[in-house]
Amino acid sequence: MASAAFRLTPLAVTALALLEEGPMHPYEMLQLLNLRGKAALLQIKPPSLYHSMNRLVEVGFVTVHGTEREGNRPERTVYALTAAGRAAYIAWVRVRLDDPASPQEFAVALAECHNLGPDEVAAVLGRRCDRIVADLAELDDQLAAARARALPEAFLLESDRRRAVLAADLAWTSDLLRRLDADEVVWSLDDPRAGAPLHARKEHS
Repeated sequence: MASAAFRLTPLAVTALALLEEGPMHPYEMLQLLNLRGKAALLQIKPPSLYHSMNRLVEVGFVTVHGTEREGNRPERTVYALTAAGRAAYIAWVRVRLDDPASPQEFAVALAECHNLGPDEVAAVLGRRCDRIVADLAELDDQLAAARARALPEAFLLESDRRRAVLAADLAWTSDLLRRLDADEVVWSLDDPRAGAPLHARKEHS
């Protein structure tokens, strides 16, 4: 039973989402994250992943599926996702995609948003675009006021960079929304347009 005080971390969410693909052990998770270019996003250290898996077992979000051994290597514990774990990580993605507490939370929510429906994601990202437009307008007013006081450009470098980042985010998100509307985004492995997944593991019985 999950504790009311338990809070999912971005690493735990990523682990739960990987288990959606089938039971696996933490070393396989690390392999997949590296193959898919996601390891750098979380800066994962193996002990942190093993600790997360133990906590997820304690709160009932994953269960021990079994153990396996390859050659002379130590036995590895294989984990499986529970219904409670799936509900928890889907809820986390839904909330953090719309209202992240940090850039990393948004990045992880975006990385796992394929677990939501494309229409829901489009609605959330549409609201994000509206917020970015408002942030850009406020920042432009601040920059205009600063320049009207003839402040040296060096004083405004951080604000200029922040504006460039916001503008790039808006352009990327707007283009994604256009592509979603045109059904140009391959959303799931079941889509006939999808290629073979980057998956290094063997299936567990």
